Amino acid sequence: MTDVPEFKTEKEAETEIEKEVEEQDPEEGPPKPNLFKRVWHFLWEDESILSYVVFIAVAFILLKFMVFPAVLFTTGYSDIAAVVSESMYHGGSNFNHSYSDWLDFHGYAQEQVSAWPYQNGLNVGDVIFVKKFPAEQIQVGDIILFYAPQGQIIHRVIETKQVGNDTFFTTKGDANMASMTIEKDIPYSEVKGKLVSKIPLLGYPKVALTYMLPKF
Repeated sequence: MTDVPEFKTEKEAETEIEKEVEEQDPEEGPPKPNLFKRVWHFLWEDESILSYVVFIAVAFILLKFMVFPAVLFTTGYSDIAAVVSESMYHGGSNFNHSYSDWLDFHGYAQEQVSAWPYQNGLNVGDVIFVKKFPAEQIQVGDIILFYAPQGQIIHRVIETKQVGNDTFFTTKGDANMASMTIEKDIPYSEVKGKLVSKIPLLGYPKVALTYMLPKF
């Protein structure tokens, strides 16, 4: 015997549809994007101020705690720092007075100055890489990195002094009128290293955070 298909009346069909609708979760909506996509959209596509601030903070954290330590470990550099001030910038309106005239006044010969490394100074946003050298290999004209209570200082050596077995350095920013008290007679033990390489622009996340959070 051939089975005869069961036909539902219009009323039965409507009742079945209503039952299926009632069984559905009323709070269930379209699938939400996963967390990774939401974060990616927030960092790269969102135009809000909060998005920019978070992006800068994330970039800084990645550079400081992942990228830079990896570079130090693999290359042998002693430290990496971002240039956040214009003290080594060769472009201000008073630069010639603070640099060339200062050098002439203090008797630095042009032949000596022309042999100094990084003749064009440093720009805000540069990331510098320093290496630790013996004290006798840090000469007048070299740019060194050391840390003072006010923070990092990246300036040029203008004087070296030997006291017994200890070596001391005095530095000055190329664009500064004179040496600050904190950069006079710096003991060699406090010098993190001498500048050997730099990358432009990479330090802008640190620059931005420095201006937004001065004590960061």
